[in-house]
Amino acid sequence: MVMELYKKLASLTGTDKAFVSLIGGGGKTTLMIMYADYLRSIGKKVMMTTTTKIMSPKRHDYGVDRVFSDDSVLSFMPSEPCAVLYALENAETGKWYCPPIENLKALIERYDVIINEADGAKRLPVKVHTQRDPQVPPFTTYTISVLGLWAIGKRTSEVAFGEDRDLVVDKDYLNWLLKDGEGLLKCSLPGRRAIVFNGAEDFEDLRMLRELDYPEDVRVYAASEKEGRIHEEIK
Repeated sequence: MVMELYKKLASLTGTDKAFVSLIGGGGKTTLMIMYADYLRSIGKKVMMTTTTKIMSPKRHDYGVDRVFSDDSVLSFMPSEPCAVLYALENAETGKWYCPPIENLKALIERYDVIINEADGAKRLPVKVHTQRDPQVPPFTTYTISVLGLWAIGKRTSEVAFGEDRDLVVDKDYLNWLLKDGEGLLKCSLPGRRAIVFNGAEDFEDLRMLRELDYPEDVRVYAASEKEGRIHEEIK
């Protein structure tokens, strides 16, 4: 498999005590899993976690070596390349949710990279935020915003979680999403942030992405997470 997307992300986020928070919609979980797998393959110790909710590892394959759902994670000392998952189980909902923030902070020293799913979008490609989200910890070192390109041309009522308006996801809407305080870049770190437009393998109009109004300090990629391929480095 081509892994150029994850190689590029590793060069951006760093692999020495990095805490990377994923926000937005359209493939955060896939990105987390694939990125962790790549990092493990190059000899890194990686943890996946969440500051919101994720699917249960009993129902979804995260490809990890170990799963932790309690404080036993604090006594585990990784000594070789690995990928682990740490979150708390909610038996009633079937979801796994945010462990104590102080535990996550303490674990940074044990792993080369911790990848945190910091947002929820109900598996929709676009996310519009509220005052409560995303949940990006203050010790985050890099943020990656994700949007699924299969939303383009569809109505927000179908593809945008948190959006009250019924609009078409087009160039104007994407520019709004880039600029609005509750949009794609909310809680992203100035100078330490990237956007991954996921699903580029099935998207033909990359010109539209080139013409969007991006902040100067953000790196932007049209990519296929499942293939690990960058179709275009937009900026």
